[in-house]
Amino acid sequence: MPPATIKVRTPFPWRRLLGYLSHRLIPSVERIEDTSFVRHWSGSEVRVDYDDATAQLQITCAPKIREDALRRVRFLFQTDHDSGPVDAHLSQSQPLRSIVSACPGLRPLGTWSEFELCCRTILGQQVTVAAANTLMRRLIDRCGELIPEGVLAADLEKLGMPGARVRTLQTFARAVKEGQVDLHQGWPQLDRALASLPGFGPWTRTYLAIRMGRDPDAFPATDVGLLRVSGASSSGQLLELAEVWRPYRAFAAAYLWMQG
Repeated sequence: MPPATIKVRTPFPWRRLLGYLSHRLIPSVERIEDTSFVRHWSGSEVRVDYDDATAQLQITCAPKIREDALRRVRFLFQTDHDSGPVDAHLSQSQPLRSIVSACPGLRPLGTWSEFELCCRTILGQQVTVAAANTLMRRLIDRCGELIPEGVLAADLEKLGMPGARVRTLQTFARAVKEGQVDLHQGWPQLDRALASLPGFGPWTRTYLAIRMGRDPDAFPATDVGLLRVSGASSSGQLLELAEVWRPYRAFAAAYLWMQG
């Protein structure tokens, strides 16, 4: 069976998106092979390639998971993103002009699995990307499959992060398993549900608003990476700088994170 295809809006900086994603892969189930994104899902392998000549993503996978895989690929790579208005607006800002010019069409990545992204975001609180990756490998080693039941059954002692963060992870997994949190509902409702849980403060929920909620103006001004790359001395100063990026501050954040 030939690969399924998804038409994408151009410009579509496939290699730069893969480069960003390569530092945030889910260990054991995701990898980058040359210019392909490969994901294990439902007992099968999904391979995603990009054909620049036709501006199409090509998805190779088992027929039984094809429709689910296509939906997840669309959301992960934000294939319907119209970059024209965003890039035109952000290019008016001196700090972003050259960045946008060098990589037009950049967009915040979505996610393949909402539960996985939430877990990784919890582990990434107040640590570097590299440290979060280390914690994710340890978590998956203990859980096997990264699903609520796996997290709740795992021994998470001496994982290498504060006990409060371990409890946040377990409380979140329990809330999803018991239906207190529905990861597939609309973002405003999901945001309220997450806010009711311990450990889901403003930075965590704002980051998730960008990647899960697709909020174009969400902006985590306390993010260490954004502060460093922007040169702002404080979150207040960064918010002032970002005011001219409205209503596309989430895209500005994506461009700045790419520099880190």
